[in-house]
Amino acid sequence: MTLPRPPRVGDALQLEGEGRAPRELFAGVTLAALALPLNIGYATAAGLPATVGIYATLVPLVVFALTTGSRHLVVGPDATIAALLAAALGPIVATGADPAEVAWASALCVGATLLVFWAFRLGGLVRFVSKAVLVGFIAGLGIEVLTSQIRKIMAVDVEADRWPREIAELVGAIPDASAPNVAIGIGTIVALRAMRRWLPTVPAALVVLAVATALVAAVEPTGVGVLGEIPSGLPTPTFPTIGLDIWLDLLAVSIAIAVLTTAEGALIAQRYARQHGEPLDTNGEVFALGTSNVAAAVSGAMPIGASASRTAALSAAGARTQMPSVIAAIVVALVVLLFTDVVARLPEAALAGLVANAVVSTIEVGELRRFARLRRSELVIALGCTAGVLLIGPIGGIVIAVLVSAIDVVRRAAAAPWTELTADVPDPAVDRFRTADGGAEHERLGAGLRILRPGGPLFFANADAVRDLLVEAASDPDAEWLVLDLETVSDVDPTAAEALAEGIRVALDRGTTVAFARVTRSVHELLDRYDVTALVGAEHVYASNRAARAAYLGRHDDHGPQEDDCPC
Repeated sequence: MTLPRPPRVGDALQLEGEGRAPRELFAGVTLAALALPLNIGYATAAGLPATVGIYATLVPLVVFALTTGSRHLVVGPDATIAALLAAALGPIVATGADPAEVAWASALCVGATLLVFWAFRLGGLVRFVSKAVLVGFIAGLGIEVLTSQIRKIMAVDVEADRWPREIAELVGAIPDASAPNVAIGIGTIVALRAMRRWLPTVPAALVVLAVATALVAAVEPTGVGVLGEIPSGLPTPTFPTIGLDIWLDLLAVSIAIAVLTTAEGALIAQRYARQHGEPLDTNGEVFALGTSNVAAAVSGAMPIGASASRTAALSAAGARTQMPSVIAAIVVALVVLLFTDVVARLPEAALAGLVANAVVSTIEVGELRRFARLRRSELVIALGCTAGVLLIGPIGGIVIAVLVSAIDVVRRAAAAPWTELTADVPDPAVDRFRTADGGAEHERLGAGLRILRPGGPLFFANADAVRDLLVEAASDPDAEWLVLDLETVSDVDPTAAEALAEGIRVALDRGTTVAFARVTRSVHELLDRYDVTALVGAEHVYASNRAARAAYLGRHDDHGPQEDDCPC
């Protein structure tokens, strides 16, 4: 197997045009101000030390900037990763494992999975995850993270293994909530949203957290927890030394993170590439995400993925290269070296408010409304996925959602209608056909000729309908010929072929001639393989509906290729 070619190193770092450097520098500082508190918040939301979130803004960010082909995509921990890790960490940490090492191991598993995806060119597999599944799944994870942050804002202890019980216990714990914590958390959310609306160019997260930290330091309210001691200095090379059983426990959640990271990364990168008219190799982005997660594992960080909010923020700040990611890593490195004592005084309630505000945007209510307006089945899939995540957990939820999505696709494909074709005018020489509106219009094709067109692939789910339709058509006492226009049939599986053969035999036993028209080469080969062509006879396979009708009317005996009909 030949490995695909990875993106050229540093391609996305090149500045194009004069005067861009100041904008890239400003965007880099903006990214540092946005990413540092969010990464800390997502790490603590997952039950991890703050350092694994801080370190995710260092080496992984630089490695991604060097290996990506996208000039716009920004990476980092997000609500999806935090929720999936939180769900997996509980049982593992209960066995005595170090949470930080588990995070490193997860990052290594995610990176390795992504690199396997890249090596086998599996980046395109994300097309099999529908948007409804993604929207519903991410909304469910967002609700879980939001609930955990509400618990931190209230400063109450809640022990529940499922979301409904957690909500019930949170409601019951309202009288025990810490008023100062609630004030700080809600104040943080309100301030962030107000600044986003009226001061969009200001790094709101940094400003709000700085103000909250200063107020807590000045007032020293009772019961308000702070982040705590943060080790000073840059990360050292790390490698998880956990047991094989923990590696196996992390496999499922790591694959889930890798799949969602691939899907989100491809969607976000493609959106901005199209917006700026730039080429993009989606599989190359999988390589960049894989290498950056491996870099996270060996530099003491948690897994990272594509971040829609940070990508949008940098685009709004005028960034057009990956240089801001490198600048952000430098700024955070200076913070880690010089200002860890300041970071340690961040109020936990303010961090919880920051994360809660960020994850609200992952619940795409607008998309749910769009599904309700355009196709209700998509809304059902999305809401079912959300419910699955909340009721049975993230991994079970996505499995159920993908299964429901697949069943819906099969249902719609199986329900594709058969149509009957008729000529525009009652003239045997006419070469145009259209869909009949019903009644006896097929008589225009000839007293005993009917042309039927399937609406899609013939497979196991519509096999019975194929048989029944042929039997019903053959039961027409006036039907002498049944012509199946197979142009729109892209595939025939063995189950449908068996049903097709049974229907043809019934028609032949009743004295009705069955013929095929407009059969594509691939379907023709399948029908030959299934011995269905032999049933109707090779002489009854026509290149066009016109040729089939001419044969029925006895106009000529030439069954060779003729000009195709106009699509109906």
